[in-house]
Amino acid sequence: MSKQQQNATGSTAESAAGVGKRQKDRFFSSSKTRRQFQCCIAKEYYSEYSNLVDSLHITPRMMVHQKCFKVNNTYGLTLSIKNTGLFPRRINITSDSPEDTSISIPELDLHRYLDTDETLEVKIWIRSAVKRDINRRRHILVECFHPNIIFQVPIIVLDKLHYPSISDTITFPSCVPGNKTHYEMIIYNPTKERVRVRYRNTNRGLEIHDNNKDILPPQDYARLLLVIQPKKLNVYKGFFNIKFGVLPPKPVMFVFTPKSMSVHLNIGSVVFGSTKFSGDETRMVIMCNESPHEVFVTGRFYTEPAAKEPSTDEDEDEDDQISNKLIDDAISMHSALIFDFEERASVQDLLMDAKAVKHFDFSMPNKIGTGNSAEIMLIFRPTYDAENPFPDDQEPPYFQRTRATFCFTDAEECIESHFVIMAGLIEGIEMEFHPKVIDFRKIYLGEEHCAQIKVLNSDVVPAKVEYKDCTDPDAAGIRITPVEGFLLEPCTRGIFNVSFYSLYPARFTITLRFKVQNGAHYKVAIKGTGQPVQLRTFPQLVEFGSIPMAVPQKRYMLLMNPLAVPITLQVKPTDDGEETPLVLNIRNSTEMLPITVRDPIRHLQQVHEELQSHETEEPKEIRLTNAISEVLSMKSVQATESNYSLEFEEEVMEPIPQMAAHLLTNLKKQKIFDKSETDRRVIQEALMGLLNTKYFSVFTKHNNYIFMDWNALPSDPREVFCDNEIIYLRPNTGRSITILLVPNKAGYFHRSLSVRICPSVATPSVDSSDDHPIMKTLIKSEFLCSKLWFEYNCVVPEIVWSNMVDLSHRTIYAGEDYDFEMKFSNPSIIGVFLHYDVVPIDMTFRDGTWKFFIDGGSEITAKCAVTFRSLGNTRLSGLVKMVGANSPYAFHLFANVLPTEIRVMPMFVHQRLQVYEKSLVHFYIDNYTPTHTKLSMQLKDIEFQYLTLRGGSLAPTGQSMYTTLVSLFTDPDLYQNTMFIDLQFDNVMTIPITFLVEGVPLYFEPDIRQGFDAGLLYTDTKEQFQESLYQHRFPIRVINKGRRSYRILIIRLNTYGPGANVSSACANNALTSRFDMEPKNLYMSPSDENQLDILASSYVEGHATGDFLVQVIDQKYPQRKHIIRIRTSADFVDVQLHWSPKQVIFNYKRCEPLKERSYVETPFLVNSCSVPIEKVILQVTGPFKIKEYYEDTYEKEIQISLGGLERKEIFVMLKGGASKQLFCRQIEGRINVMALGKQLKSLPLRASIMVPDVVILQPELVLFDRGKPYDSMIHLVNQGCMPAEFKWKRLQTTEIFIGDEDDPEGIAADLLSEILRMLDYDFSCEDQPNMTLRYQECRCQFRRFEENGDLILEILDEVINELDLAHKPLLYPPKLPPADQEEEDRDQSSSSVVRETISDILNRLHLESSEKWSEASTEYCFASRYIYFYEKRGTVDTDLECKLYLPHIRRSHEMRAVFELALIGGRSQRFTVTLINLPQKIKFHKDSIYVGIKPWYESFDTVVRVSNLTKYPLQLVVVEVKKPPPKSPKEQPLEKRLVDGYCKMMTSDMMHLEPLGSDQIRVKGILGFSESFRHTFGAMINNSDTKYFCLRGQGVMPMLDMASPLSSTPLSPLEIEEEYRLLQKIYHYEIFRSITELDEEPKGDRGEEELQVEEIVSVTEDFTLLSSSEEEMSSERQNQHDLQLFRMVHTYVMVNNNQELPHATVLRQLILAERYLRRLRLKPELYSVHQQVYQSYQKIHKAPGFKHPAMVKHFTVQPVPCEQHGFVLDLGLLTMNTLRRFELKLHFFGPGKLIAAARTAVRIPGLYVDFNVTDAQHADKKFSFWAEKCTTLEYFKDKYRNMFERLMDAEQDPKLKHAHSFDLDRMVKHQRDLTPKDRRLIVEYYNSLNPSVYPDHKHHFTLAKIFSGCLSNYSGVDVTMVGLFKPESRFYEKDQLVEDYLYIDLHMGPTLPVLLKGLIVA
Repeated sequence: MSKQQQNATGSTAESAAGVGKRQKDRFFSSSKTRRQFQCCIAKEYYSEYSNLVDSLHITPRMMVHQKCFKVNNTYGLTLSIKNTGLFPRRINITSDSPEDTSISIPELDLHRYLDTDETLEVKIWIRSAVKRDINRRRHILVECFHPNIIFQVPIIVLDKLHYPSISDTITFPSCVPGNKTHYEMIIYNPTKERVRVRYRNTNRGLEIHDNNKDILPPQDYARLLLVIQPKKLNVYKGFFNIKFGVLPPKPVMFVFTPKSMSVHLNIGSVVFGSTKFSGDETRMVIMCNESPHEVFVTGRFYTEPAAKEPSTDEDEDEDDQISNKLIDDAISMHSALIFDFEERASVQDLLMDAKAVKHFDFSMPNKIGTGNSAEIMLIFRPTYDAENPFPDDQEPPYFQRTRATFCFTDAEECIESHFVIMAGLIEGIEMEFHPKVIDFRKIYLGEEHCAQIKVLNSDVVPAKVEYKDCTDPDAAGIRITPVEGFLLEPCTRGIFNVSFYSLYPARFTITLRFKVQNGAHYKVAIKGTGQPVQLRTFPQLVEFGSIPMAVPQKRYMLLMNPLAVPITLQVKPTDDGEETPLVLNIRNSTEMLPITVRDPIRHLQQVHEELQSHETEEPKEIRLTNAISEVLSMKSVQATESNYSLEFEEEVMEPIPQMAAHLLTNLKKQKIFDKSETDRRVIQEALMGLLNTKYFSVFTKHNNYIFMDWNALPSDPREVFCDNEIIYLRPNTGRSITILLVPNKAGYFHRSLSVRICPSVATPSVDSSDDHPIMKTLIKSEFLCSKLWFEYNCVVPEIVWSNMVDLSHRTIYAGEDYDFEMKFSNPSIIGVFLHYDVVPIDMTFRDGTWKFFIDGGSEITAKCAVTFRSLGNTRLSGLVKMVGANSPYAFHLFANVLPTEIRVMPMFVHQRLQVYEKSLVHFYIDNYTPTHTKLSMQLKDIEFQYLTLRGGSLAPTGQSMYTTLVSLFTDPDLYQNTMFIDLQFDNVMTIPITFLVEGVPLYFEPDIRQGFDAGLLYTDTKEQFQESLYQHRFPIRVINKGRRSYRILIIRLNTYGPGANVSSACANNALTSRFDMEPKNLYMSPSDENQLDILASSYVEGHATGDFLVQVIDQKYPQRKHIIRIRTSADFVDVQLHWSPKQVIFNYKRCEPLKERSYVETPFLVNSCSVPIEKVILQVTGPFKIKEYYEDTYEKEIQISLGGLERKEIFVMLKGGASKQLFCRQIEGRINVMALGKQLKSLPLRASIMVPDVVILQPELVLFDRGKPYDSMIHLVNQGCMPAEFKWKRLQTTEIFIGDEDDPEGIAADLLSEILRMLDYDFSCEDQPNMTLRYQECRCQFRRFEENGDLILEILDEVINELDLAHKPLLYPPKLPPADQEEEDRDQSSSSVVRETISDILNRLHLESSEKWSEASTEYCFASRYIYFYEKRGTVDTDLECKLYLPHIRRSHEMRAVFELALIGGRSQRFTVTLINLPQKIKFHKDSIYVGIKPWYESFDTVVRVSNLTKYPLQLVVVEVKKPPPKSPKEQPLEKRLVDGYCKMMTSDMMHLEPLGSDQIRVKGILGFSESFRHTFGAMINNSDTKYFCLRGQGVMPMLDMASPLSSTPLSPLEIEEEYRLLQKIYHYEIFRSITELDEEPKGDRGEEELQVEEIVSVTEDFTLLSSSEEEMSSERQNQHDLQLFRMVHTYVMVNNNQELPHATVLRQLILAERYLRRLRLKPELYSVHQQVYQSYQKIHKAPGFKHPAMVKHFTVQPVPCEQHGFVLDLGLLTMNTLRRFELKLHFFGPGKLIAAARTAVRIPGLYVDFNVTDAQHADKKFSFWAEKCTTLEYFKDKYRNMFERLMDAEQDPKLKHAHSFDLDRMVKHQRDLTPKDRRLIVEYYNSLNPSVYPDHKHHFTLAKIFSGCLSNYSGVDVTMVGLFKPESRFYEKDQLVEDYLYIDLHMGPTLPVLLKGLIVA
């Protein structure tokens, strides 16, 4: 047992308490013997006076200031303290004047202890803000501990000091009783004379030591040592007097307060050395207990950066009150240095790293004895953490520092804490890199070189290494893979692949840096020399020769790589212009020639071919084809070694979208025609979008060169184009490039191309060049430039043509077209472009071509046309120009022109119109001259009229035309006009026109002439209506479209409200609505617009109308009036606003204040009508606020507007301040709605205050031990309003003994098992590779035994002396004595046996190896011994199960644990769990209950009594133990519920037992067909233990057996085989398996036999029912019983359940039951019928209320669907009309009730039977009988037909399946639809139409019944069935065979069929 457990159980178990007390006494005695003086050697050393006082040197010993202190001045000094002792001393420096004196020690936590020869510099400054007592004597108190002493360092001001100075009051340092406390006081003599000093002490407890110095030297000091040794915990107060010379004595008050506990540590800070991750280092700290009792020790590490360490009595004062502004100068004191002010927070605080805790650990005992010392082992073990590595900017070693705080407590709950600063250095992870230098030697610029860098993890922890950077990234291209680096396990390596190329032609040295996580940076150097590349061209000069202007010319140049390395090059034109050149086609005018880099090259390959092709104009949309078009090519798709770079492309062409590049690159690789129509349409639309981009605009810009400006030759054209792609050339290979020249300047030119060359860098893809970022790096062009030269001569040749065209010899009329031609010839060999620069106005080109290309030595013809517009002799002139020529050339046309003549119909117009009515008048014109006649028409006045066609040209064939006069007048009046026709040759015709116009030009918007419908309007209030306040106004625009002024007068006629009769002339309609118009008088100026308002109002819903009369007066003609009648109407509805949702609910959840959030809901205010509402006022009540828009502020009242059918979102906010004090309450409010002066339906608001309330379903849980640890689930239910966040806190754990008497054997076993457990060591933890897991597994293995010596063996001595272990031999054999030792010397007692056993164990364990393991942690190591929750915190929504760990406890013990369930925002609860280990908990009155033998259908009812044997409340859950399912589908399926029988608990399955209480369990069920019914019930006790009881019985099937000697019906082969299998099963003991053995010999071990029986699932009967139970038998008797049983079953074939020998009837009963069970398992439909039989039985016997006794006539006999083997009753020859009597002897086998019936499938004419019981002993069975009377009428139509004949009849007519051939007469034939008459006849015929389960039985005829009214079961009744058969001639024929079955049905039993056979004779 551990020490903690001894302390925990000592208060309850007296034996354990005695052992613990004796152990403590022995510990004290052994400790005092070992250390006689002090707890440690340091205290012994400093207990001497010289070591205590003289070993601490304080300089200066006192401080003297000559002048007075000044207010707000700072005075500083330095105090030096040196320790010359042999051991470190803990010091604490304070001041008795903290209000103006401050002490500063840099890094105070590291200087609390002074080592030997260590000096501490303390900075002290004085700054007083007040003048009062500014020159008083102050003291710096230097306190040392262990033993405790205070050195007084006075600060004295000499000004006005004339007498010796001493302290008025001193306070001794606190110590525990028994120790001494010291105080060294300084006495100063400021005078210049010696002074005698005398002391007077009247206190016995105070000692004064003056070192025999009674003379005080002048201006010097003396030291006085005061000592107190307290005995009790009392406060010591007193005084002593000091007398200086003749001066009166001065009293010195002293105060001393002892403390009850004191602990001292010898070290305050520990610095570890440099340690690797795999190693560790330890330091020892001695802790001394000065207390008079033992103390307990706990420790913890520094966790939070902002946390402060708890202060102790010895700690320094933490108050710092100096906060005033300091001055620059400081007055020096005696022997002091001037220093600047330092803020204490920045100087004294020591920075801690919260993450450094994982690298440190400590090990210590949990308690220290009185006056003893113990050691704390401080461990520095660097822990490798891959998740939190050190920063990359830090280099190893890594400095780590933390603080360990040790808390000391005692039994009185006194607390004292000390801390130790721990620091150490962690060495980084070491790795090896190879090689250190990579030399590439000479490489070409851009040439890629690869290398490998191997890295090896030579450390013992995993390491992650990755590439960091390089020294000069601009000088080269570097790629390191893998980029993510390597995570290397110890002694494993990784390989970095380096890809490198140089960018400068010079020597290079580049350093690569690799960073190791938690390690240093490693460097690898790369060096070499970069060389430039070269290029060769062919030809060296490209000559174009003489070329025409603006015609693209193409030449090829071969570029070759003469080097041995691949190169990459690019060609670009130089010294070229910036403007786009003029590009002219050389083939035809419809061809497209865009300016690109590569496409013209492909196009110009056919320049010198025949000009025969004619390409169509480019369509406006793109059609996809499967042909590969190179016009759309963006990049080269040839299978060459070239690829592209986007950087070079952007220099040539404008950037295009990324989608365009992707589509154009891959479009040719796809089979477009294989795509679906949708795919092709998508691609087509995408390309259409691409054509609209900026890049493709250059394609359409030069779509047709004929529309270009041929005069627009640029001044600075861009004439040279070349392949600017990046070309990749392998060694000694070449590639041709194309040079495209578009000359735009005439003359000879010698020009060049620029070439950029660099070594190639391989890329993985041909189609894309931007796959890797490395391709973005390019070499500077000044290293790689070259030139390619070419020359050309651009020539403009001379053209031969005629510039005079004479047409005077031809007859020409004015306005007619005439054709002519002009020819041009080019005698030169160079082509030229010619075009008409200036063309006359009436000159055109017949084919539309006015731009021409004339090839060398060829001519062209321009097809022209001209029209003359003037009469007489005419001349026209124009200009012709050649592209590139300096000036154009003029040409002239000459002709003589004649005039034309026409006829017009009608010659005048006269019509009548309305205002603004459109009139059309057509004029027809005919040409009367043989020429093209052109004319023009014009009106004299065009104010209101115009002509649709004012001119025309008529053909010379007599062509006609017409024009239309369109008239539209604005005002009524008489209008006259004239039309003029001009024939252009001084010939003008006139036509008169007259129109009469009526009406007025007034228009209304909307038009109200046909009536005005206002639509849907809201009703007004009745008050508004009565006050004539109109809420609805409809503006009507009145527009005067005329040119004159008009006046409008409005007269209101009638108004009809809702429900009024409009057609009625009665004026008694109520005035509920009103219409009006304002104003009543309007004056309309010409083209004026005014507004007329229609007003509507109603306070009743419905349709309303109003009539008005409008008079229009023309101001020009006042006598003219125009009348307009207007009817207005409107539909009025009430305003309807509703909310969605109907109610708003807020769920306010309590949480922390910092996590509070606003609760906002957004209901919708819905306008159900289509009419908008301008003003809606919303007011909110309750703790809520609302707003309309999100950006608004919340208000209590807002105003909004709603549109028609609008859903407006309203923001509602809950104010949380009003709901903080409510718990699970609801706050109600509402939003009131006011619209159109009406109060509408409001929106209810509810706020639910959500507070968690968690209830523990079982707050006091009692569980039982299971022999091993297990888990239990604790149910938490949240009854609050919100999910609850909880946390479990364990408050206490107790363990007590609850047995009736002590168990010596158990105590001895527990002690020995505890000792063996403490000494046990599992070496498997050393195989753990993870150091952290290895430490966690091994830390709990050992304890330290050397401090306690032979304590364990001494405990064993005392335990063995009190216990009798003689009869408990141990498993370890005793040691054999040496051969030379006498036999009688050996101790054969139990004590020696145990001692030798323990010594043998200790010798085998090698305890010296336990020194390297750390002290076990109570929380981790011994958690398995306590009760705890796996999850300490969580969230409960509705309910939750918390997993609770329950350990194994000792027998007859109780462990009780108390937990607290803390909730956030809720109340806390306590949970108590009690774990008990008792041998018995409950007891059943009978473990095995026999319910007897019952028929299969009859239910049983039994009661089981259960008692609680404990003193704890128990909760039982009783359930039935089900049998396991079949192992495989091949096995028989499980038997049905009614077949096997079942049990059902009538009482609740959950039962509560009070302590020592009892209760009953009631079980009901049926036994079924089980010969060995056995059902087991298990009781779960408090969910931790189980107890079982079983129900046994036999369920049988009652049957009727044939006792008469009749022959059986023959069996079919299948039935014979089935019966043989059943007999074989029975005789092989498969039914009675529990009383037979499967093996040849009986089993020797009863447990194995029981296990074997449990594994076999079958319906068996345990043989123990026939004898005593297993619990009453001993094991020997049980084995003997089984052996006798095995021999017995070899003799007998079968054992009957009734203990009778088997006979034929019992065998038939077994075979019948087995066959029926087999069919039930295999046929589900048969089992369904079986269920119906049982349900019919239940309906009869479970009917509620009083029941009359059943009548045998009306009782339905329901047999089970099982038939016995039938018998044959052969009646022989039956004489017709003769009565034959026969008898059948039957025997009833039960148990059960004899209820039976005899039936036949049809009614056999003349057959009657009856049952009879003659035995008088069966009178108590209350038998009753019924039989069909012989006098019953028989409604037979046909003669009798036996069962085989009836089958043949049914085959001929299927309707006869249930209708007999000899059945009722045709008039009353048995039909499916029965009439009342038929029903009566059938009821008379079928004497028992009872509701049978079997449908066919309703058609059978019941002959007789027997019924028993007995309430109990019985068996063994003999029954006689007497039969009478009289065949009559009217129903039977001679030699007719009578063959039918007589069925004898047993109620709830099988059917016995008897075959009646006979032959009818005369």
